[in-house]
Amino acid sequence: MDEQEYTLEEISYSQKEDCRIMESVFSSWFQNPKTLNLVSPSLTYPFRFKDWISKNYSEKRGKIISIIIKKEGWIIGHISYRIEEKKFHIFHLCIEKEYRELGLAKKLMKEIEKRSLINNINTLTLNVMTKNKKAINLYKKLGYKKVGDNKFKSIKMEKHHERG
Repeated sequence: MDEQEYTLEEISYSQKEDCRIMESVFSSWFQNPKTLNLVSPSLTYPFRFKDWISKNYSEKRGKIISIIIKKEGWIIGHISYRIEEKKFHIFHLCIEKEYRELGLAKKLMKEIEKRSLINNINTLTLNVMTKNKKAINLYKKLGYKKVGDNKFKSIKMEKHHERG
């Protein structure tokens, strides 16, 4: 993967322009109900951006940061994390279909891990659908361990890392 080819940017769902752009991106990505279910099982098909925001990005859920990955100005990946007491909770990792298996999901995960260390937070958590074998394998390779089961047929995974 050519590092120069890809750029990371923070977006905010409290910004109208970011919402307008992401609504278009997700409406395209989530045309397949299986993809929507793997990324956000609490949502129903067809994808509705307002539901996405209200169920996942309300201010009362804590500080949420979303990062997109772009290639030549086009958004090809997305991830979010919520800063909770002494941990980062990762969610909504999604890579556009034709860019999968190029190491972009790993790049987004590593960025969040780097940010957790900068914030002196050593615990990262996430939930992943049990049927999402590729994601589970990625998380295991990155050092995440299964710590339990969750609703929506998902498993809880966690990673603790030490300052290097």
